[in-house]
Amino acid sequence: MNHTRGLASTAQALRHTFFTPLHTSKTGLLQPRLYQNGLQLRSFQLSRNLAGPKVTTPASTLIKDESIGSAWVQVVNEEGNLDEPRKLFDVLTSFDRNKFFCVQVAAAAGPSKPPICKILNKKEYRESEKAKIKAAKSAVQSTKQVELNWAIDAHDLQHRLKQLTNFLDKGRKVEVVLTRKRHKRSATVDEIKNVMQSVMDTIREAGGTQTKAMEGEPGKHVILTVTKEK
Repeated sequence: MNHTRGLASTAQALRHTFFTPLHTSKTGLLQPRLYQNGLQLRSFQLSRNLAGPKVTTPASTLIKDESIGSAWVQVVNEEGNLDEPRKLFDVLTSFDRNKFFCVQVAAAAGPSKPPICKILNKKEYRESEKAKIKAAKSAVQSTKQVELNWAIDAHDLQHRLKQLTNFLDKGRKVEVVLTRKRHKRSATVDEIKNVMQSVMDTIREAGGTQTKAMEGEPGKHVILTVTKEK
């Protein structure tokens, strides 16, 4: 099932962390860091999605109108095609500056390829930006956090896992934080393994899936971001 893929990769990483001999990876991400109770734990970092992040351009950083700084531009027309190169001055005088503006969407690619621009409606653009900000705030507010101590007792562990299940069942994104508390005893290797396995089992049973790679080091600080598979 699709929702088990992220969990399977996490489980694989944990098996390597607790059970396999150390080796040096090509990227140098795996290094010996921690020894406890005669057993060696290996720290690890899981790389984030290698695909470039989606970039949004705030209004304050838009290159628009005279700031485009090129005598010639190419405008994307209503059909989504590029018009022939035109003088920027002619473009700016072809529309109502009170209602529209010209924004650069791609820099010049050479002497014969001037910057590419779009003519945007100011009111529609402002409404679109407000909608994006609202959606971003809503996404943050809908994220719940469940924090567990590696040396957590069995009763508290079951209570936190029940919270995790309830959040997932309600369709919320959950950030599971596993950490060690200051001035508290350090967890044993078996406790670390048990807590991690219990969290993974709970996510799997609730039909959850990871939305990004697990971060951190078992026994110290780990973050799992999960949501219910739709």
